[in-house]
Amino acid sequence: MDKQEILLASGTNELELLTFLLGNQLFGMNVLKVQSIQQYDASSLTKIPMTHHALLGMMLYRDKTISLIDLSTALDLEKKHETKEKQIVIVTEFNSVVNGFLVDNVNRINRLNWKNFIPLDDTLGSAGKSITGSIRIDDADIMVVDFEYILSVISPNLAIGDINEETAKLSSQKSREEVNIFFAEDSKTIRNNVIRILNKAGYKNVRSFEDGQQAFDALVKLRGQTDTNGSDNTPLPHVLISDIEMPQMDGLSLCKKIKEDSMLEQINVIMFSSLVSKQMIFKCKSVGADDSIAKPEMDKLVTMLDELCLKGKKPYTDNRVLEISKS
Repeated sequence: MDKQEILLASGTNELELLTFLLGNQLFGMNVLKVQSIQQYDASSLTKIPMTHHALLGMMLYRDKTISLIDLSTALDLEKKHETKEKQIVIVTEFNSVVNGFLVDNVNRINRLNWKNFIPLDDTLGSAGKSITGSIRIDDADIMVVDFEYILSVISPNLAIGDINEETAKLSSQKSREEVNIFFAEDSKTIRNNVIRILNKAGYKNVRSFEDGQQAFDALVKLRGQTDTNGSDNTPLPHVLISDIEMPQMDGLSLCKKIKEDSMLEQINVIMFSSLVSKQMIFKCKSVGADDSIAKPEMDKLVTMLDELCLKGKKPYTDNRVLEISKS
């Protein structure tokens, strides 16, 4: 079953969640990550020695090979002894990489609102790193899987990496220090890594938020203070870097609200997400984003910040959009 064009309008704070079974438990994932769903054919699998225990091997998919990951093993779930005769492969695309995830069955797609998403409690620590949170559907709590984290464990090169020395010195540290940045990202691990790398590059004035609602509330508060004071003593950020998938308010809704506000619209907005693709670039542009970039490309993110905040350039151009539409 190939994924059809996404019908959700940009900036509505809605998501479509695909629920699937591992054993007798339902889990969920954002449909935006799903490229196709197909029945598992063991004969198409080629095993690879000396790999992560959750990586079953490589499978043929549309005339190319992709990694097949046993999701039950990746989540450390206890497996039943009987063999599943009709397991399902969910083929995903995020972080600009296509992978297959083996599950026991798929359930259905549910249209929901990010406001109903409950983030995972921090007290669970490392035990909950593979789950981003839960959402209640038909009196059942559905655990939403953090596929980016799972993939970063199996393929560490896909995690948020460092920047090279050339990028770190591309612009003067002093100029970068003067840039005021807001950063909205629900993953604590990603937040810490991105802030660490931005600080290394000289972007040290970074204020982070756990979701889009927190970021927008902070902007509204600053806007109100500016109205009251009639001065620039409480300057708005020069740029907002935002994930797309976030509880309470997603990144597209956050960007749309900012760009529709006459006092906030001058803030540069960069969408920084594993979901950035050719289609998503158009969705980001439709809500007014100044640019978008796929995780984990930190060198490009720093360069983009330089272009927007230090040189005043707008990376989104009609030519770029035209090139994307032709590719």
